[in-house]
This record gives sequence, structure tokens and C-alpha cells, in this order.
Amino acid sequence: MPEKRKLLETWFQRVWNEEDANAVDEMFVDGGAARGLGDRDVVGPEQFKQFQTALCGLVSGITVTIDKAIKEEQWLSTICTLRATSRETGGPVSMSGSVVVKISDGKILEGYNHWDFMSLWDQLGYLPGDSFAKGLQGQKII
Repeated sequence: MPEKRKLLETWFQRVWNEEDANAVDEMFVDGGAARGLGDRDVVGPEQFKQFQTALCGLVSGITVTIDKAIKEEQWLSTICTLRATSRETGGPVSMSGSVVVKISDGKILEGYNHWDFMSLWDQLGYLPGDSFAKGLQGQKII
């Protein structure tokens, strides 16, 4: 597991903290799919870099830590925490998530992402403060 975990830690460092788009080209295979980052799969380095640019436009100083990791053959399953700073307010934001990646020959072949974007949007002020409670009560979030 150390080599797969190290690769994912390097991915988080370079792609997110350093905002290094070249790392996406180096570490994510052409035709690879990242699932769970929107309403459709993010396919290949170019689409992933578009996602990276959009998220980095909202927050800076991103650090992602791997809190737990389990390896099975080519797969690495992780529970992570993302911490960053809102570009708009300068305040801290964070969200938890899980990332499951298939890795071969030092590259990410595919990934399944499950991040708590709702809490991030709430911290960035994009949702009414009571959105979660309203949703649980079956009310529309307006």
C-alpha cells in the first residue's frame, strides 16, 4: 500500500495544493474517468483540469489529508479531509470525503469521489444556512 498511498498523496499535493495542472497530465491516464465530481464523469486529463481550475477558482491553499486507507489489489480506498481558504472571504473551509482509485504503473486509471460538496457550498455562502435541515424536512432549498 505505501506506493499507492504515496502516489495519491503526491496527487493531492501537486494537483490541489500546488495547483499544478501538469501533474494531472503526468498522473491521470488518457481516457481515465473520475466519477462523483458532478453530474457526469470527468474523463481524461483535459476535463479533469477544467474541474481543477473551477474548484481552485473558489478556494486556495488546498490541502487534502488521507485519514484512513485500505488497499485491495490495484485499488486504494481512502477517507480524506480537504481544508482550504475561501478566495472570496479569506475564511477557512473544509469538507470530508472518500476517494477510491484504481492505480497501475504509477498512474490513476479511474477514481470514485464522494465529497461533501453541500457542506463546502454552505461554508462558501452559496446555500441558505438551513439547507440541510430543510432538505431533511422535505422542504425545497430556495
